Amino acid sequence: MGQNFNPEEEEVLELLRENAEGETPTTATAFPAIMDGIASLWKLYRRHNRTWESKFQEEAGKLLRRHGNRHGFTHYFRMCQKYSRRSTGDGFLNSCQYRSKIQIIIDDFVPFADLMHPADADKLDVVDALFTENADDIVPIPPEDIPWWVPQSHWWWRVPTRHDWTEAEINEKLYGYYEEDWDTP
Repeated sequence: MGQNFNPEEEEVLELLRENAEGETPTTATAFPAIMDGIASLWKLYRRHNRTWESKFQEEAGKLLRRHGNRHGFTHYFRMCQKYSRRSTGDGFLNSCQYRSKIQIIIDDFVPFADLMHPADADKLDVVDALFTENADDIVPIPPEDIPWWVPQSHWWWRVPTRHDWTEAEINEKLYGYYEEDWDTP
């Protein structure tokens, strides 16, 4: 506060301030809006070839390290883990979206290990390993459907190695579990 941030930056910082000392489970519930705000601002800046102001990065980084936001980040990361475990089915797109937003935070604001409990400091490597280990069994996202803002460094979007899926195979992979789970005689 007291610094001159643009309205979009101030909105993100206010969300971070409100969540910084919050109590669980409220901090986990509020954190996706924080991640969406940061990612939206990051995309806007990329579109207009802008970079973060150092004062914004410093303030956001300081707030991200506060208890409530660390808890919110941990919960957000656990959602990424959940979807990455489902990447060979219907979770790949969601896991990529979560993973990219996490990468924005760790590239531009706070190292991953600073946001996680020390026992979980290597869990991002586990998520990435799921992508690479399952690369042959993940239905790829067509290149034209990968969002414009995804940089080449976000390799997980392009990790699937098999590109000869039939429509029937894709439907079975992405939607097949519904038939047996939801169809009743």
